[in-house]
Amino acid sequence: MDVGVVMAFQSSHNQPLSDLEIYQKEVAIAELAEPLGFNSIWGVEHHFTNYTMCPNPLQFLTYMAGKTKTIKLGTAALILPWHKDPLRIATDIAMLDNLSNGRVIVGLGRGLGRVEYYGFGIGMDSSRDRFNEAAPMILNALETGYMDAHEGEYFKQIRVAIRPAPFRTYKDRTYIVSMSPDTVPHAARLGGTMMTFAVGPWNQRAKDIKLYRELFEKQHNRPAPPTSANIFTICDKDPGRAKDMAHKYMGDYWESAMQHYEMKGEHFDNIKGYEHYGRSAVAMRENADRVTEQYVEQQIYGTPEQCLEKLKGIEDIVGPIELNCFFTYAGMDYDYVKTGMTLFAEKALPALKKWQYTGNAV
Repeated sequence: MDVGVVMAFQSSHNQPLSDLEIYQKEVAIAELAEPLGFNSIWGVEHHFTNYTMCPNPLQFLTYMAGKTKTIKLGTAALILPWHKDPLRIATDIAMLDNLSNGRVIVGLGRGLGRVEYYGFGIGMDSSRDRFNEAAPMILNALETGYMDAHEGEYFKQIRVAIRPAPFRTYKDRTYIVSMSPDTVPHAARLGGTMMTFAVGPWNQRAKDIKLYRELFEKQHNRPAPPTSANIFTICDKDPGRAKDMAHKYMGDYWESAMQHYEMKGEHFDNIKGYEHYGRSAVAMRENADRVTEQYVEQQIYGTPEQCLEKLKGIEDIVGPIELNCFFTYAGMDYDYVKTGMTLFAEKALPALKKWQYTGNAV
């Protein structure tokens, strides 16, 4: 199993710091990933609020490329509807891949935050169509070395070369965030690895994963790759302290997500392509405390042995996964983060790297 580290760059009342201080401390944690033996480091695109402050994941990963030698560099994800120029995205990816000697993983998504769509002056109801138009343009350009001529509803492009030229295929390193059932067919069609976050019970996510695997195999005549699962993680020698920390900091992270995405609002009901989230928002409004508790229990916390047991339980439900861990979020003390991440790397990571899925889920 490949295991990566996702950086949130989150500002929180739990540890009031300037944005500069947060960046300095988050980057210091990110720089631990390679020497500790993790396979990848990931940046998550968000804008305008405390929720997560990484408006340009490729720029962050370019910095990390200069600080590292072998670790893979992933976007989780680039939110395509917020970008008005697919050519620029393709050339930026190709440049970073050349700088890093082919270490880039391309994660793409369409976004959920109304505040971000408003900030960019883009209607949310166009998100699906914008994504579906831009994604094939970018992926084809990275595969062929040329951005083809295109006359679409949202993007117009003459045929141009991508320079520096892509030098190896992206077919095994393209990921598509799929958090709603209607996104799953698009992920399968594009041939990307399905990327999911631990939101909602895993047995519900398993339904979408099963559909993705069936569609992927049918369209590409090969088995689907393991699902990429992004999971908030706390590893501690003391199981009681791990539980307390999980409920405080994972719970606070969840509340920050609810605020950023306005998940208790009713606006999703009237936005094309977000009907699934409208239905989810009803449950969140009516059962807020239970939903928060449920969210925490989908994550990973405990001793290294408990973390491994929880991961085995997740795979028993959804099938084989790649794991990406959030270790720092919601203003958690950075010394505690470093200690827990190191403990996980020393006691759980070696077992995970040898992990062979033997179940029959999905």
